[in-house]
Amino acid sequence: MQSQKVTGVSAKFGLLEALHKLRPDLNMDTIADLIIDEPSYFRDHKDVHKAGIRAVRHYFQYGEKENRKLTYPRLGFSRLLSPNKVTKGKTVFFTSATDENPSWIYRCLFPFKTEEFQNENLFFSGTNLFSHLLLGFFTARKAVFLRPTYTALTIYLIQLCRRIGVEVQFDYDDLLLPEFARQRGACRSGLRTHREDFSESLKQSSLALHADSFTCSTEAIASELRKTNPNVTVRKNKLPLSMFSSREEIDTRAKSLKIESRKLRILYLSGSNTHKRDFSTVMGPLVKLAQEYSNKFTITFMGSLSDYSSLFRTIGVGSDMRSTVSFDKMLEIIPLHDLVIVPLEYSVFNHCKSNIKYIESASQGVPVIASSVTEFSSAITNGVNGWLCDDEFQWYETLKHIVLNPSEVGACGIRAFEHAKKEHSL
Repeated sequence: MQSQKVTGVSAKFGLLEALHKLRPDLNMDTIADLIIDEPSYFRDHKDVHKAGIRAVRHYFQYGEKENRKLTYPRLGFSRLLSPNKVTKGKTVFFTSATDENPSWIYRCLFPFKTEEFQNENLFFSGTNLFSHLLLGFFTARKAVFLRPTYTALTIYLIQLCRRIGVEVQFDYDDLLLPEFARQRGACRSGLRTHREDFSESLKQSSLALHADSFTCSTEAIASELRKTNPNVTVRKNKLPLSMFSSREEIDTRAKSLKIESRKLRILYLSGSNTHKRDFSTVMGPLVKLAQEYSNKFTITFMGSLSDYSSLFRTIGVGSDMRSTVSFDKMLEIIPLHDLVIVPLEYSVFNHCKSNIKYIESASQGVPVIASSVTEFSSAITNGVNGWLCDDEFQWYETLKHIVLNPSEVGACGIRAFEHAKKEHSL
């Protein structure tokens, strides 16, 4: 992530003075103790200690550029310095994920990195320089941590917020509590053991004790979070209207589906390979469909799922495999297809998931056929703006009906587009 211009004061002063100017209620010695563990820095860099330079001065003037080791101060989670919350300042969004992470895009960038909020919000990842993070957090009245991970940096930033009176908010778009570890995709797909998943989610969820509030993407997640903290707000995932296709383009694709020789083009967006078990719910119906109607459809697999394209080609169905692409590129690939399939196992975890695959596909006028888990059922009216399936029999019968009546797909896609534009756009 590119560094952001969080303040102009650091250009005129050193970092310590800049932070003091941002928070004059904290003296510079206090700030120095908040941002660096001086004994550890001297122990790791004896040349600095020998030269008699303060650790805070050396690191932020020279050490950071030299990639010197830094130990974050152990601040604890108390609010001893600033018992009252800061009431003025910016909202800082932080993630340890990459810029291409879907959660980061949907939960933070889409709704808040806009011209309307450009002077109110700042966005950071773990790849930012530590000095830039500090400047950002010292301007903050609230810090939003997206799916906070149990890392030294994240723990330190949460502790810093609590010590200087910045509100701490966690944002979740999945059910990450340890009691549901066995339901998570990696565990269900055999990529991790229950013990591994439970241990990791237990550490992550321990941080939730130090959040003042939560936001999440579904009511099902909120109902679980409210068992420990009542201050939970549901904010549904939505897609910027600028990313929607035009109605004219969608109408043209819908007309092309009336051509009798035209094969239906099916797309499966797997995302990560944690969806192996999810895909298993539709594998049998797809193979049976391929054996009976190989000349009626093609199928593309995109993501890091195992490559099943050769199996379908052997049966006689046109099929290919594509690797994971950027978000913008994915939105270009979706309208090259007619139908997106979203198979999901019935589990507590999947019932808490957002319906972003419906939103993304509908934005391009492409309907989905999905398992009838909560969020997809709330968006899709079966046979109107998409299709819902409860079991393998329904998957087969629905897929069969669709490939034999492709003109229905075009009409369904138009209705999905209009619905998503009205209910799921920013």
